Amino acid sequence: MKLFTHMLLLVVLVLSFTSIQSFAQKDTLVVYALPPGNLNNVINADTTAGGESAHVYVLMSDTTYFLTEEIRIKNLDIIGKTTSTGYIPVIAPFINADGSSPGNIAVAIDNGYVHFQNLYLIGTRTDGSQVTQQCISTSDSCRITLENCIIENFGSTGTPNILNTWNALGSDIIVDHCLFRNNQSDVPQNPGMNWAGPGVNAIDTMKVTNSTFFIMGGNIEGSGSSMAYLEFTHNTIFMHTKSSPFSMRQMHNVKINNNIFFSVYSAGLDYNHAYDPQVYNANFYSPPGVLTLDSLYSELESAPYNITEETRNIEAVNNAYFWPQKIVDNFATMNADPDTSVGHYRNVGGEILAPVWVAVRPGAEAILDLPNIKVAEADNFAMDPGFDAALVDAAADSMARFVRHVWINGGSGVGSRPFVYKASTINPFDGVPANWKTTQGYPVRENLRYTNTTLLTAANGNPLGDLTWFPEITVGVREISNAIPTKYSLDQNYPNPFNPTTNINYSITNSGFVNLKIFNILGQEVATLVNQEQKAGQYAVDFDGSKLASGIYMYALQSNGVTLTKKMMLLK
Repeated sequence: MKLFTHMLLLVVLVLSFTSIQSFAQKDTLVVYALPPGNLNNVINADTTAGGESAHVYVLMSDTTYFLTEEIRIKNLDIIGKTTSTGYIPVIAPFINADGSSPGNIAVAIDNGYVHFQNLYLIGTRTDGSQVTQQCISTSDSCRITLENCIIENFGSTGTPNILNTWNALGSDIIVDHCLFRNNQSDVPQNPGMNWAGPGVNAIDTMKVTNSTFFIMGGNIEGSGSSMAYLEFTHNTIFMHTKSSPFSMRQMHNVKINNNIFFSVYSAGLDYNHAYDPQVYNANFYSPPGVLTLDSLYSELESAPYNITEETRNIEAVNNAYFWPQKIVDNFATMNADPDTSVGHYRNVGGEILAPVWVAVRPGAEAILDLPNIKVAEADNFAMDPGFDAALVDAAADSMARFVRHVWINGGSGVGSRPFVYKASTINPFDGVPANWKTTQGYPVRENLRYTNTTLLTAANGNPLGDLTWFPEITVGVREISNAIPTKYSLDQNYPNPFNPTTNINYSITNSGFVNLKIFNILGQEVATLVNQEQKAGQYAVDFDGSKLASGIYMYALQSNGVTLTKKMMLLK
């Protein structure tokens, strides 16, 4: 053990020297809100000789930062300061003298990244209008990371993307402990509000964990997009309007586990758009479902991808899905009207189809028989979670009325009362003290705890869905998959930088004694996270650094003669 410690010390000193050099160039800089535009002006002008941001930017709590133009800089870190009593800082679009507002909050450029932490991001202006279509956009080979953020009111019209990777090849999206709230478009069959965007191999990796999507439309990846790897774990989707959240037509390596899908695809889809490729677009049509599957596109079966149906891996197990009775009855109400002329529900294309758990594009049904496609209903829960009854009743009633408006108007929501949770005003700035223009949605009013006893223990003894709604749960070391990994791995902790807690995932290929420890830059052990026998599998553990000083730390995994190390940063 002493030899291991000495070897680790050498590794730590080498790696931490590199890290210290890197972070020395990015000290923190506190940015203040006034005057409007100060945030974007300070950051866009604060660059190194290489064109990167020169600092990690810290924003003050209980403050709204108004943007006069988008932030466009390489390697951007914005972290909101948190206090025990204050609210996280808000970033919102400003109304410029010519009436314009920025179209994005930030853009990732030049193979760099955008990293937001502890922020409330809103797409609505102070006059109540919604003009900011994207929250963050990216170019090729960039990374977007959101940690402990609230993202609200982006894209009321058009087909915008909250996290826009439109044709940006090789991008990564990492989302952890976030709330996407009231992001809803009025466009018909293509409602936008994608949490990514289309384009062949647009996304390399997407990981979404412990997050909630409350009142949403659109899908997690744009229709027709390819994604090398998707991990969607412990999330809650509550009241979702149009399009499948998972249009996995080109996706080939997917894990969707331990989530709750409540009233997803509530508007359904008309028969013609589901089954007739000539009506809409031969690349996009399929019946409505929480998951929509298709056979591989030919582009992915040749170089450089060389993917086959047999090598695709799509796993969606241990999830709960449910539609409240008002949404179920809504389809019966609309389809009871036999008239298909203008002004009636079925004027777009015949019967309005209700969603199911898994829908397959016509002609591709054989993929469900492949052993590497694990999406069976029997491996998931068709079960009511038992959310707050008053919340469900109000939201389902509003959703049903919105859906009827959409279909009676030819599939368009234009002119309808925007479908948002009734506790939010049309203008989220109304009624807020002048000295702090935050949003009416924060602190968050809704509570998505639930009561179903089966689902409360379905994830290895823990609840399905976003664990944020169960703060009393201390999970410690937990197995996240019992599938036997092909190699030992130690993932980068997230969030990183962190304050004071972070999550570490690791995989072991063989049963044995596992040791996971934290060391400071001097190689001194400061914490032991795992010190026990474990079977082969994938695990997660939380680390609380509240008793440690800010700085760079190393964490090391040792098992069966394999040693893996990574560095992380505690930033208080």
